[in-house]
Amino acid sequence: MIDAIYHPVDKLPKDRSHDRDEVIAKDYPLLLVDLSTLTPDRSIPLVLIKANVCRMLDTLLTKDGFSLLNGGRSIYFPSTGQQTKFKSQFGAALSRW
Repeated sequence: MIDAIYHPVDKLPKDRSHDRDEVIAKDYPLLLVDLSTLTPDRSIPLVLIKANVCRMLDTLLTKDGFSLLNGGRSIYFPSTGQQTKFKSQFGAALSRW
């Protein structure tokens, strides 16, 4: 499991989701380096978790040659009551493998 960001966003106000999205976009080059180190041939499929991470990184990672099991589908982060949805969404993504 790799975090998509390298700067903490948990202290940002919840109503400032665009700030969180900006951090994801800004940190994408760092994520790309980490993923390329772990799977240089990009043969290992990835699963994105968290709605805004899915929305922001799906196209970028696909364009950069990575395979995404949940391609285009969000998988909610398994907290604050989302555990059941996460289990279903994650299971559906894994069944594509």
